[in-house]
Amino acid sequence: MKILVLTSRFPYPLEKGDKLRIFHQIRELSRYHKIVLCSLAEKPVQDVDYQEVKQYCSKIFIINCNTTSIVKNIIGNLFSLPKGVQSNKKMPFQVAYFFDNNIKKLIHKIIDAEKPDHIYCQLARMAEFVRDISIPKTLDYMDAFSVGAARRAESSNGLTKPFWRLEARRMAIYEANLAGSFDNLTVISEQDRNLLSFENNNKIHVVPNGVDTDFFINDTILSPPQYKAFQIAFVGNMGYYPNVEAAKFLVRRILPLLKKNIPDIQILIAGARPTAEVKNLAAKNVTVQGWLPDIREAYVNAQLFVAPLFHGSGQQNKILEAMAMGLTCVTTSLVNNAILATPDKEIVLADTPQEFANKILVLLTETEKSSLIDKNLRKNARLFVEKNYSWGHAAFKLKSVLESQVGNKIANAVDNKSSVK
Repeated sequence: MKILVLTSRFPYPLEKGDKLRIFHQIRELSRYHKIVLCSLAEKPVQDVDYQEVKQYCSKIFIINCNTTSIVKNIIGNLFSLPKGVQSNKKMPFQVAYFFDNNIKKLIHKIIDAEKPDHIYCQLARMAEFVRDISIPKTLDYMDAFSVGAARRAESSNGLTKPFWRLEARRMAIYEANLAGSFDNLTVISEQDRNLLSFENNNKIHVVPNGVDTDFFINDTILSPPQYKAFQIAFVGNMGYYPNVEAAKFLVRRILPLLKKNIPDIQILIAGARPTAEVKNLAAKNVTVQGWLPDIREAYVNAQLFVAPLFHGSGQQNKILEAMAMGLTCVTTSLVNNAILATPDKEIVLADTPQEFANKILVLLTETEKSSLIDKNLRKNARLFVEKNYSWGHAAFKLKSVLESQVGNKIANAVDNKSSVK
């Protein structure tokens, strides 16, 4: 089967969650099917990144986004619908950001030339380009973006609050409106499927993320604790709002409580695109580091992974990676609702600054009991990821969804042909 994959970003390097998800899905699907990739790009794709993806694709089409057109589309969306849009409502701004009718025509030409058996569209922001095409197609919502926007509105101030409220309303309408235009719908977790509260959301297939368990592995999981440069690490795309808020919460709300017992405690905050707010968190007890070529360095140099995430939606790759590395993770109930690890056996949960501080201090206290608790948590975390979150396991679910739809189309065509006879 030939699958055309449509993305809003080129899938490499893997510094963002959507890129990580689609790259590994492409890699796994290419074992069974021919992949044609069509990606938008706001800046030139580096050759090394292109070659990394090319090994899994029969063809790659990169469509450059014009900055002038992006600005024009966003401003125009304030007053009227862009030409070629089917919805009777105005677009969410994140959809208007990417949509351009000339790009739509170009994508349709690629589809006409390649004649794919199935179109796999990543994210609602790309759906407008193909929703009117009759080829079997699947939309990956990935996260409940409307809920993420609503949560961001709750914590915003000034002019940003009404903007995110408007975006949340538009996105909720748009997500529901898209459902009837695609043969299959997928999402990253059961929690996100429930948050997409439109009619028949039970028809959405849950296709979780995965972890490359051969890459994210730590041979010292069961060894006695060794010296670590940092007691705590938090890793992620540090230009992403939920991660920025989590980093601020860790440093401003949790750290002061920890310093009462461990004055010289050291925290590492690492990840691509740190904002000015994140960089300003650097201090005597806090190291802020940008993009790491090998993110495993951050995991192996810390005793605990702490992620006080209260915003956003979806499944947190960084939690799964840290667990795969055998690192004890302390995070929120919101995060674990999408992962479903067993509290105090495979993961540690906290939802207030004091809860975080209390549980972190127990884990960092060097007693025979705390060492045993930490050792069991590290071992169980690794086993949990191996059992539930390998990329092969996750991609097999997606493969089944895509193949069943094409099979249904073929069967229907045969039935129709037989009835004519």
